[in-house]
Parts: sequence; C-alpha cells; structure tokens
Amino acid sequence: MKPIESSPPEKSKAPAVDGALDIMQALVQSTYPLSLTEIADRVNMPVASCHRIINTLLRRGLVVQDLQRRKSYCMGAMLFQMASAAYFQQPIVPLFHSIADVLKNELHQAVNLSVLAGSHTLVVAHVPWPFVENHGVYVGLSNVLHRTAAGKAMMSMHPAAIQKQYWETYIAERETTADNAGNPLEAWLHELAEVKRVGYALTRTETLAGVFTLAAPVLNRRGEPLAAMAVCFDTQRDIRAIATPLIQATWQLSARLG
Repeated sequence: MKPIESSPPEKSKAPAVDGALDIMQALVQSTYPLSLTEIADRVNMPVASCHRIINTLLRRGLVVQDLQRRKSYCMGAMLFQMASAAYFQQPIVPLFHSIADVLKNELHQAVNLSVLAGSHTLVVAHVPWPFVENHGVYVGLSNVLHRTAAGKAMMSMHPAAIQKQYWETYIAERETTADNAGNPLEAWLHELAEVKRVGYALTRTETLAGVFTLAAPVLNRRGEPLAAMAVCFDTQRDIRAIATPLIQATWQLSARLG
C-alpha cells in the first residue's frame, strides 16, 4: 500500500494533529494490525515521532495493541463509540427508517438519508433493497454538496444569499464548465430554483455509468432543510414513478419531526 499523502499542500500548523489523523487513517484502511514500522512507513513519519503519537492514542483508547500480532496496533473502541454517539444524535434517523421501509417496498429500490456537514453531504442512514445493488451508497459516504442530488435538494431550500455565498466560496474559483461559461452564478441559482420548483434534484452518479440519484429535501416547520432522502436507479426507470412517492415520503418525515 502506498504511503498516505498529506491532505494540505502547505506546511501543517499542527503536525502532531495531522500525524495522529494520518495514523488512524492508515489503521482504518488496513485489513490487518500494523506494526510501528509499518505505520511509520505508510504515513511517511519518523518512527520516533510515530511512537510518541501512538502512545497518546493508546492512552485515549483510539488505538489499541493487537493480542495476536505482537507489537502491532489497530483501531480502538473509542473511535467507534464516538462515531456511534454522533450517529445516534441525529433525531431524524429512527423516524427515517420506518418511512424508508415502506418506500423501498413501493419503489423496489434502496433509500438513503443525507444531512449537511459543512460544505459536504453525509449519508447517515441507508435502508437497502435486497434485490438491487446499493450503487456505492453506504452510511458515512460524503461528497461535496454541489455534486450530489441530496446536496442540491437541501441547498435549493436555503435563501439566495446562502446559495450565492456557497457558490463564491466553493465553486467559483474551483470549477468552471463550458455549459455555464456565460454566467455560472446565474446558472447555479437557476438550477437551484428549478429544483425547488419541482421538489427534487436529479444528478448523474459520477463513479457509476448509467446511474442516477433522485433526492428530495426534508424540512422543519420553518421550511428550513434538515436532510434529504434519496434513491439511486438506472436510466431505464421512470423518474415520475419515483419522484412522487419520494416527495410524499419526505413530507411525511417532515411532519413527524414537527
């Protein structure tokens, strides 16, 4: 396995923090416990520095020593406890499951729930349909907001000022397309306005050919977006047959949230 590349291109202002995160990422990605030398090699770190950081992670329970492979390390229970706490703090999740169970049986498709995490969407719940593929969707999947149907569905319900701010911060200088060469900001706002008008967003999945995602926003009583329910399907499916039940399911979920 290749060494983990440093995320920020500039010099880190907190190298110990970056080192700890790189070490945990290496352990998560490994299918077996790693020795100190193996970890240091994968994260491009001196063994002595790696040892100091691992000792801190050991004390906090984020890393533990493996019982079978001598002097090797793997992820500890604390990481899973922290992730579970964050997961169950989402009050929308248990309400989503009962509604998604009905929807998946009606559509014969898996249904997932995403929330906003900064400028990204994060899948926090997934109800599979056993006879179709998940199309790469799983709990914990994250992507930039403007590349996902769920992200566009939620952003469409925000005021125009927030939509413009997002575009200026995350799209303007990073992504330019020939289709939007005339006035890309106006095209972005028009796309979101259309999503809001029809009640759903439709995007082509970037990683899988011929797969589309349809998503509709879940709102609170003030009309603010809390999450988005989504369904993935291939091009042979009728969008209208999916959009109406999906939107109705989001209305039901919004009503239960109060």
